[in-house]
Amino acid sequence: MNIDLMKTLRQIEQRLTPSDTITAQDLYKAYDTVIRLRSQLLGVIHDQETFAADCSAPALAELFSDGSIINGSAILTIDEPLPPIKELTASVEEHWLNLIHTAIDKAAQEQKLPHFQKAFVWIEVVTPKYTNNAKLWDTSNRAINLIINNLKGVFFEDDNHEYMAFGVAGRWGDSGATIIRVLPFDRFEQAISSLFNLSL
Repeated sequence: MNIDLMKTLRQIEQRLTPSDTITAQDLYKAYDTVIRLRSQLLGVIHDQETFAADCSAPALAELFSDGSIINGSAILTIDEPLPPIKELTASVEEHWLNLIHTAIDKAAQEQKLPHFQKAFVWIEVVTPKYTNNAKLWDTSNRAINLIINNLKGVFFEDDNHEYMAFGVAGRWGDSGATIIRVLPFDRFEQAISSLFNLSL
């Protein structure tokens, strides 16, 4: 893949050069260019991991994901905040697919993965402090399906309401992360019942 990363970096630098005339439009263009740079970097990294003769370095997904089984529930940790749908380029989507399945593989190394008749998926997105939350962090605009679609068939049969439900929460942190917890739905249901004194 022939990608000029320095060209993209120069475009970002040009749009952020200190000046009294920098406009909001300049900043938006710089932001879009940063998103493009991420996709380009992921493309270069993919080619390096796939085709380079020196494969001694661990894959990016190995460094940025982890998984474990605790009390019969799966916990998958990705050291990146879940991207908004609008940032989901082909490179970013493939990157996240690798992150999720690497985390699943790491959990499977500890013990057999649970498969639930009905599951509850709790997704927690940690946003780095000082991020422009108003522009970036809208729960309904995050790429939730990217996670759900890669969990079905592993922890539950399908992603319809017969087999799973999910919730999403966000919080601030020193660094970005996405924590995915997959647990039996009846355990979640019992917690809700106890919290609200419901008879389910």
